[in-house]
Amino acid sequence: MIRCPKCKVENDEDSFFCKRCGFPLDENPENYNQNRKTKNKKSKNKKIKKSKVKTKIKYKNNNEKQKGKMSFFQSFMMFFFILLSICALTALAILGYYIYQNSNIEVPNVVGYTSKDAQLTLKENKLQTQIIEKKTTNEDEVGIVLKQSKKEGTKVMENTIIKLTVGILDSKITVPNVENIELEKAIEILNKNNLKFKIEYQISDEEENIVLKQNIKPNKKIENTEIITITVSKKEKLDLPNTDENNQQENNDTTQTDDQTTQN
Repeated sequence: MIRCPKCKVENDEDSFFCKRCGFPLDENPENYNQNRKTKNKKSKNKKIKKSKVKTKIKYKNNNEKQKGKMSFFQSFMMFFFILLSICALTALAILGYYIYQNSNIEVPNVVGYTSKDAQLTLKENKLQTQIIEKKTTNEDEVGIVLKQSKKEGTKVMENTIIKLTVGILDSKITVPNVENIELEKAIEILNKNNLKFKIEYQISDEEENIVLKQNIKPNKKIENTEIITITVSKKEKLDLPNTDENNQQENNDTTQTDDQTTQN
């Protein structure tokens, strides 16, 4: 019996070909196995090479397309930014020239002027004004320009608004503390602060003419027209005793008056 080296089926000894697969039985089995291994290796190498070549070619083509697209986009954006920069520089140049041509008015110094005089002076120089009031306790600063927004000699355009800080009298006064002090000294303090006040007396065991309380708390700000009421201590008057001598004196006085009326 002869075994087929390919399919391992047993054949007759006088057979030249396998009855199952048709393989020639006179061929050496070792040569068959070596030929099979070499064929398998060659087929594997061919597949690997083919796949590598194909992937490389596709990858290169994709990169080239992407590079082409990016270069076109970048050139377009570069052109756009250059054009935008040129337009911006042109606009700035025109604006600067316009400001230079019109910024030829020098701001005069009006600090210390009255509000009306300062406004007239700026109007003559083709400038506008805006008044900002600032409270002050100094009467000499009332109605006077204390500050201006643009310094003297600054060049500005026509109709530029100059802000003027003008002093106005602060009508609110801080109430001083006059409690537990003598009436005379309390009056002096209230007059010094230009406050109007009213005095009320209250019988008390304290020393006379001492301020017991005030109706408005100290350190509170009030209008200068508001009146402060201070309560001052006063001793209770003692009534004289009703003696006979006093009664007789009173009767004598009444009789004398009656006599004088009858004589008339």
